[in-house]
Amino acid sequence: MQTPKQKVSISRHEDFWFTDGSVVLVVENTAFRIHQSILSRHSDVFADMFTVPQPDLNDDDHLDGCPIVHLTDPLEDFVDVMKAIYEPFYFDNLSPNAELPTLLNFISGILRISTKYNLQMLREKCIGILRAKFPSTLAGCDALLSSGYQYVSSAIVRAIPLARESNVPEILPWAFYISTHIPANDLLKDPFLSWQDKALCLAGKDKLWRTQIEHTHQFVFEFTRSTACVGACRGGAPQLMTWQEAELLRVSPHPLDHYEKWNTLKVCPKCLSHAEWQHQAGRTKVWDMLPSIFHLGSWDDIHKDQNR
Repeated sequence: MQTPKQKVSISRHEDFWFTDGSVVLVVENTAFRIHQSILSRHSDVFADMFTVPQPDLNDDDHLDGCPIVHLTDPLEDFVDVMKAIYEPFYFDNLSPNAELPTLLNFISGILRISTKYNLQMLREKCIGILRAKFPSTLAGCDALLSSGYQYVSSAIVRAIPLARESNVPEILPWAFYISTHIPANDLLKDPFLSWQDKALCLAGKDKLWRTQIEHTHQFVFEFTRSTACVGACRGGAPQLMTWQEAELLRVSPHPLDHYEKWNTLKVCPKCLSHAEWQHQAGRTKVWDMLPSIFHLGSWDDIHKDQNR
């Protein structure tokens, strides 16, 4: 933010030029005459800026008697923030069933600006909306999987850089997890992701495949009977998966997916219960491991980083 020393050609924004406004903020040569008191209520950054004593300003530093402050933000993002501040029901314009591309278009600018200027209420509102598509708990993951929601690949990869630049790491583990389902060639060509994040996706895919074999779906690949087995299960379960199905899982691993073919396990009730327990325990373990699979630390690390 800086106070200009030379007068510049600016145009007044048609919706956010209030005659009783007390400060003029200029973004990309568009002027917003708004209220210091309202901005200060939302943002301690703006509050501090307005309370710092200013040097004597000349006429070129005023517009209609109001001091001018230039901001270095994208105009479209700033307009979205003004709408969120001045229109009480602005977020109602976003349907609860909005698809991810629509959701990201709606909240991205607000999240970036609210993070930069610490507009905490708006930031938390945006993060809450993202959580619906990028869960940070296993219960949230289960709810999302049960809904049958289908992601658009191009939208998933937009969420990762947004989370990084806006310090919302809690959505990253699931965003990376879903990104591993994008074909490698498409992932490498993506213009949004950094090479570092592309590498995390590709390396993470192999790690997820291993966790699926070792933790969540072990009974499918190498069946072990229960110690309380009451049937002739010692020979192991019948062949449960063709090599084509196994290859599909390797290419697009999904260890957190709920296994549903329990009726195909021709084993005794005790061994079946053991396999079900093993599957759910494996899912819990993989969820706990998920951040570390993508070099994000632990869930506790993520929450501390986001709240600092």
